[in-house]
Amino acid sequence: MNSKKVLGTSFIIIVLILSALSLITMASLSFPKSQSEYGNSYHYLIFQAGWLVAGGVGFVFTANYSYRNYKKYTKYYYVIGVFFLLLVLIVGKNTKGATRWISIGPISVQPSEFVKIILIITLSTIIYMLKSKDAKKNKGKKVIDRTKKFPWVSSLIIMVPVFLYAILVILEKSFSSTAQIIIIGMTYLFISEIKYSVILVYTSLIGIGGWLSITKVGYRASRLAAYNSKDSIVYQTHHSLIAIANGKLSGRFYGNGLQKYNFLPEIHTDYIFSGFAEENGFMGVVFLMGLYLAMLVIMAVTLKKIKDVYAKYLLVGIFVMFATQIIGNIAVVSGAVPSTGIPLPMMSYGGSSIITAMTALGIAYNIIRALYKQEMGDSLDELNEVDYLM
Repeated sequence: MNSKKVLGTSFIIIVLILSALSLITMASLSFPKSQSEYGNSYHYLIFQAGWLVAGGVGFVFTANYSYRNYKKYTKYYYVIGVFFLLLVLIVGKNTKGATRWISIGPISVQPSEFVKIILIITLSTIIYMLKSKDAKKNKGKKVIDRTKKFPWVSSLIIMVPVFLYAILVILEKSFSSTAQIIIIGMTYLFISEIKYSVILVYTSLIGIGGWLSITKVGYRASRLAAYNSKDSIVYQTHHSLIAIANGKLSGRFYGNGLQKYNFLPEIHTDYIFSGFAEENGFMGVVFLMGLYLAMLVIMAVTLKKIKDVYAKYLLVGIFVMFATQIIGNIAVVSGAVPSTGIPLPMMSYGGSSIITAMTALGIAYNIIRALYKQEMGDSLDELNEVDYLM
């Protein structure tokens, strides 16, 4: 089998396995909470299936929509993102002290998830334009790399869109999403090849701002104090660690987990990793982590081989988005960092998170398809492409 063919086929298989694993896990972990809240053991499972179908539609669309087209409409995407983030602050639904959702009937939409993709597209386009050397558009003249010639101006052009999104999201009291947006922004600042001295200034300012936003805001400061306390462990973290420890090597086996019985309230969302570990043990966790690692490796291999720089920029952002979310979720459930809401990609309950993840994976797959065309040249056309890929 052609090595390039393995990338696309493996990527699709991983997405399908994660989707199936999400449903299987949700069926077991959510039924007690679903039964107690809705009198229906399958409420969360049914909705999760619906989210995966919607995410599948997003995946198919972006997988077949050329990534090059995003450059044309970047400014419109960004403005739409600002509009919805502002809309949340105006008419958003307040849940547990945070205003992050817009309610549409029985469905709640979380724009802070969707804007991560928009930000990746925006920053990819900005850096592409700053470093563009398109001779046709410049009448054959040599174009100066603006990020090196005008580092401070270029850094502002890159980071102002990041800070605007970050400010709007932090006003929704979503610290984890804000942190992820900042990390994505700093990643793009780094790959733009701007001077390290400029990056260091931004890193220092963000570090100071982040520390103040944690220590000077009541509920975040209390979480940090509870995390640093040697006398007690935060309730959710305590039961999360119990669930993980109970899993041992092979787990308590499917359906036999105990923490889902109202001990760990968010076991179907942010703490789904803990419930999964309890029922599947260390072996199950290794399998799940292997899927995530394989997915990231495929992205990394594609990133190395693809020649189109715009594709590289997009793929870097998607890679960072998934890597930070996976690492962040596991760090929270294992007690390595203070408790904050970070969904586990493709696994945690939630439409916005799943649709965003699958849409981003569709963009990644579209770039993998571009890699096939790059390698095959004219011998690969639209008629035989699907057969070649699969």
